[in-house]
Amino acid sequence: MIRLTRPSIDDAELAELARVLASGQLVQGPAVAAFESALAEALRVPPSTVVACSTGTTALQLALAALSVGPGDDVVLPDFVFPSVASAVIYTGATPVVCDVDPDSFNVTLETVSAVMTKRTRAVIAVHQFGVPCDVQSLSGGLTCPVIEDAACALGTRGTTGYAGTQTGLGCFSFHPRKIITTGEGGAVVALDSGHSTRLRHLRQHGMRFGPSGVDFPEVGYAARMSELHAAVGLAQMRKLDAIVAGRARAAEAYRARLASVTAIRTTPWTWHPDRVYQGLVVLLDPALDRARVIAGLRERGVESTIGTYAIHTQAGFRSVVRASPSGLRGSRYAADHSLTLPLRPDMTDDDIDQVCVALRHVIDHHGASV
Repeated sequence: MIRLTRPSIDDAELAELARVLASGQLVQGPAVAAFESALAEALRVPPSTVVACSTGTTALQLALAALSVGPGDDVVLPDFVFPSVASAVIYTGATPVVCDVDPDSFNVTLETVSAVMTKRTRAVIAVHQFGVPCDVQSLSGGLTCPVIEDAACALGTRGTTGYAGTQTGLGCFSFHPRKIITTGEGGAVVALDSGHSTRLRHLRQHGMRFGPSGVDFPEVGYAARMSELHAAVGLAQMRKLDAIVAGRARAAEAYRARLASVTAIRTTPWTWHPDRVYQGLVVLLDPALDRARVIAGLRERGVESTIGTYAIHTQAGFRSVVRASPSGLRGSRYAADHSLTLPLRPDMTDDDIDQVCVALRHVIDHHGASV
């Protein structure tokens, strides 16, 4: 089976874990601090601006807390996104307002965001979907509210003014096993405002503030720390970051050559954007194809695949708690209905990619589409 993804784990991670276990300090210690510094160095930001935490969803929740988002506020986010982005907003008591996306880039635009803005809009979450850079500069320049970058899939993606997650003042990352690097579970906020970063360090640890007279709790916080064990894995992963990004780009380029003649697969310039990282390779199927049958057919031929992601407003658990764009969500629905994620890992061989593409051609032919 050609798996959809697999973390790049080897003896380096085991060695870092052994070091932490031997130290006896398992929570919020030197490994977390070292991981934050390594991430800061890769992103070209000061170490003090990086706040590691327990998950990418928690990172978003903390970023919203830094802006004091709460009940009565609206937060705009893409409809075509993993639902945890909306969950982070709901946890604050604010209302998620979902807007349409450009189906070529899978990202929001100033036009789609502006269509749902109201006087209650307190923040916008702009997602660099699948590692494709979102134009957060146009959002920041054209909007009056803060923009939070969700760079969960975009560690290493380059934007106009810096790396994804560092361009608007607040950026969030995830280190789930399907992301560019992994800590098992984990996240981080990049907060360029020193007041925000200081507050987030308190909030992630139950709201605790350490002072000369001891510890006090000036506000209610979260149990959101990253453990030393997770940070240990992340430290080893960060040393491989350049190789992981390069391996993913090489695999994507190999796909590009092979998919060029498969007319039932649609890619766009954004698919091959030179400044992106490849958290995944997401393409669009010809609408005449039954995607579920394509996914099942690929699995029968030894290839794991899946959908791109979800249109939040169609999910039963979110229909009553999100507000949708009155101008429609045509781009989001199209992307949600026709996107397909193909296997992509930094260690994929040309033979692996050939197997995927041969299987894809066979399944498409079986469904009567031209290639």
